[in-house]
Amino acid sequence: MLDDFRLRVFAAVARCGGFTAAARELGISQPAVSQHISELEKELDRALFTRRRNGVTLTPDGERLLGYAGQVLHWYDVIGAAFAKDDVFSRGKALPERVELKLSENKTARVWTSGGDIHIELGD
Repeated sequence: MLDDFRLRVFAAVARCGGFTAAARELGISQPAVSQHISELEKELDRALFTRRRNGVTLTPDGERLLGYAGQVLHWYDVIGAAFAKDDVFSRGKALPERVELKLSENKTARVWTSGGDIHIELGD
């Protein structure tokens, strides 16, 4: 199963154009980046990058995975934000960027945005 850190490493390598730059951005060693990418390529049975002397480029399969990885990582971040320990909204206090609407006597809707998405949560 794909894990979110491995996808984050993949996305960083694609964004940075190389393993060393991605390692610096992520705060891990270059061999660790190489290992994560190698494991991901093995798991998917696909080459994701074309390795060159001056960096890497995505293969067509890498381009395809990058589209999916962006969506998956976005939703991991949304879940993390929704369940953050400092999320006072989950303790019944509205945050400025979240709005609570009373739909009926005992029904409410909470509306907020994150990452360009609009979220609606129905509750009592």
